[in-house]
Amino acid sequence: MRMQAGPMKLLALLKENKSIFNIPVYQRNYEWNKDQVEQFFRDIEGIIRDDYNNGHFLGTIVFVSNEKQELMMERIIIDGQQRITTTVLLLKAIHDSLDESNNEEKNLKEEIYETYIINKYVDEKYKLKLKPVEEDMKAYVDLIESNQTDEDSKIYTNYKLLMDLISNSDYNVQQIYKALSYVQIVYISLDKNSGAENPQLIFESLNSTGLSLTEADLIRNFILMGLEYDDQVELYRKYWINIEKLLTNARISEFVRDYLTMKIGYVPNRNKVYVTFKKYYFKNNYNSKDILIDLLRYTKYYHWFINLETGIDDIDEWLWRLENMKSTVVYPYLLELFDDYFEKKIITKNELLETMNIINSYLYRRTICNIPTNALNKVFASMAKSVSDLRNRGKSHIEAVTDYLMSKSGSAIFPRNEQFKKSFIELDIYNRRNKLALFTLYNIEKYQHKEIVELDQLTVEHIMPKTLTPKWYIDLGRDGDEVHKLYKDTIGNLTITKYNSEMSNKSFEDKKDIYMNSNIKLTRDLTNFEKWDKDSIISRANSLFKIANKIWPLPVDNFINVSQENLIPGEEYSILDNIDVTGYKPTALIIDNEKIFISSWKEMLIEMSKFLLEFDRELFYSLLDNKNFKKLISNDANGVRKAEQLAKDLYIETNLSANDILNYVRLLNKEYDMEEFVDFTIRY
Repeated sequence: MRMQAGPMKLLALLKENKSIFNIPVYQRNYEWNKDQVEQFFRDIEGIIRDDYNNGHFLGTIVFVSNEKQELMMERIIIDGQQRITTTVLLLKAIHDSLDESNNEEKNLKEEIYETYIINKYVDEKYKLKLKPVEEDMKAYVDLIESNQTDEDSKIYTNYKLLMDLISNSDYNVQQIYKALSYVQIVYISLDKNSGAENPQLIFESLNSTGLSLTEADLIRNFILMGLEYDDQVELYRKYWINIEKLLTNARISEFVRDYLTMKIGYVPNRNKVYVTFKKYYFKNNYNSKDILIDLLRYTKYYHWFINLETGIDDIDEWLWRLENMKSTVVYPYLLELFDDYFEKKIITKNELLETMNIINSYLYRRTICNIPTNALNKVFASMAKSVSDLRNRGKSHIEAVTDYLMSKSGSAIFPRNEQFKKSFIELDIYNRRNKLALFTLYNIEKYQHKEIVELDQLTVEHIMPKTLTPKWYIDLGRDGDEVHKLYKDTIGNLTITKYNSEMSNKSFEDKKDIYMNSNIKLTRDLTNFEKWDKDSIISRANSLFKIANKIWPLPVDNFINVSQENLIPGEEYSILDNIDVTGYKPTALIIDNEKIFISSWKEMLIEMSKFLLEFDRELFYSLLDNKNFKKLISNDANGVRKAEQLAKDLYIETNLSANDILNYVRLLNKEYDMEEFVDFTIRY
């Protein structure tokens, strides 16, 4: 049977003998609100008001037709479940509003029940004509069988609303039933066994302008849609429900993006997760069951990352540190790392913990050194494959992890001790995001003193106060303002306490009396200082650094010449990286993971411009009026020194330095909101 389509009466569709209307498990729950139900009912009343001269068009109903055993016809609803469910609830309300003591109404009551609510003389599993989604099924069955019903269910509340609307209507129940028979639809019936009719593509098209679906919704539907209804239910119950129990719908979309990043080695565009997932699915010859098994396996790890609950204290401690650093960027690699330990068992627990220690040091040092985070997506996206390659060359797991991170240069660098120490001592750490000062001091205290107060009970205390008093000016001497400006918010002048407000702007002598009784060693140790001035702050900062260097150590360094300034031939760099490319030549421009081979910076600018022009021609031409591109883009060949024509009346300047070209590429992509997806490789 090929695809069929055409107009028909809605009740003619619902009354088909031996037919069932299955709402697939991947569809949303029934969720029409009060306004939608009331509007539906008013439209029915409008038919009566027009003396049945005009019907009402309810839209398109799309379903997949599938002939079952016993000549049953299964209709799997792709689009229209809310309308069909509301119509059946109205039929049930009409049925229940009819008077059984009146013979005519009694016969009509029986006709409605046996025509639209149930199938007669069939196997019990096909008895109900409508099968809602799992979450709605119990409430629906209870309603049909007149059992005690969940009164919070939309099924029940909308049924009660329809009963009230019938009761308060200006028209009697038979008129309402007659009017319902004038409701028209356009149906599209797809043949389940026809390869030319792809229900998934039709579903995507129908939903492209409707209620926005998340990437997780689309992926769930894609996995389950092509299956027999019973298989859908089985896989949904066994796998997808468990995924949803571990993660919220929004988190599932994030998880799938990180899952794909781990699998394919690069970060998919946030708006292309579903498209990327389909490509990955088909390329690796997955079936629905196998991909769900794999997704559920990694979902468990993702749940641990978010909730810090592996049940293993020392692993959860490292997850807590990463969570406090707000470092979700590491999740793609952590998924692989955890699978290596918990599932594949190719690394030991000590190797897992040491790897997390190295990653934690990498992230913390970079934060202290104020290095931009834009390079991290790429670092952790490709880390699993790179570590595996290094192991295959004979490296141990820890050697592979260490060499991979320590070899990074530019904005992906692992800061060495000299840079780390300078930044640690001089940084305005108090005003950094994510309570970096509190996190740092808490970990230093924890390293020295195991019996520590919980983090959420602590606050950061300025030893030299935020506002100087006359006594503090006297103690600091004539350079007091300068010392206060330079060192007030640095690590040497900060401690942690439970009673910050009590100390306020007290003198150091008065504060020492309070510090003496503190149960926090870091604060108690301040009583060893006779006075508090510039030298005291620097001395304490150096002492704290020695501990910090043990908590966030530098691994074995086999890459002495690596720096933020020296670039590595063949390494991929983001256009967002703050690097100097003087003396280097580009070898490839990488746009959304598609590589274009080039040999000069001029060629890079031309290829980038051509891509963006083709991507959005109108936007590119609008840049002629943008002052940022006054020296780059012109509609006149004589308007620039060395013109390259891109299109009619469109030229770009190519007589530019390497760094100027890179900066213009950044600016162009910023206009297109694409900076995150453009990279390049270089050579000497």
